[in-house]
Amino acid sequence: MSLPVFVHPVTVFAPVFCLLKVGSPPPFASDPAEYYGTRFLTAILICGIALLLFSLFRYRGRTPGPGAWALLFLAVVILPAISTMFGTMLVFERGEKVEFCGSCHKAMEPYVADMRDPNSKSLAALHFKNSYIPRNQCYTCHTQFGLFGTLQAKIGGILEVHRYYTGSFSRPLKMREPYRNDDCLKCHAGSVKWSGNHAAEKEAIFAGRIRCIDCHGQERPPHILGKTL
Repeated sequence: MSLPVFVHPVTVFAPVFCLLKVGSPPPFASDPAEYYGTRFLTAILICGIALLLFSLFRYRGRTPGPGAWALLFLAVVILPAISTMFGTMLVFERGEKVEFCGSCHKAMEPYVADMRDPNSKSLAALHFKNSYIPRNQCYTCHTQFGLFGTLQAKIGGILEVHRYYTGSFSRPLKMREPYRNDDCLKCHAGSVKWSGNHAAEKEAIFAGRIRCIDCHGQERPPHILGKTL
């Protein structure tokens, strides 16, 4: 017996083919991995749903042979596993964006607002409006260098999400530890301008005897929050 038109394979998979079709390139400032990754994840999810519906209508809940078992296993095990792994990667990637940090309006919104304020004199605003950091400004400044720094940031982020939803944070926010010189030097130490201006203090800065924030924080504090808290 032929299948009804509304569950014909061509009809079921047509949206997937549309999503996978490559159209115009992503916007200039967007991340291609996220741009195409979200579309790929959507296609995987639609494939899983389509295969499950196809199996239900085709076999009426029965598994008459290995083909039916393979189709069902693909729909309820393989594709969900792929979408879970891929979706987790995209969530971690999205968690590095300023917009994600600003979504915690009770805690982080004043800090993000100050950073984006063109009239603010804070260090964060100075870096942001001059595009010293092209993207993911919060994450870049508050994450240590290398694989260990990324792993530590992800674990810390999960803890911060827990504090946010349980309301166990207090304002104004306080850093768990003093801001490390390494978090500044990972970008600035390779600059000719920085090396020229800090030649006399370079060894002391590298050794941690002089903290970057002790000097630069006097004129430009990391954030200027005023009455926003």
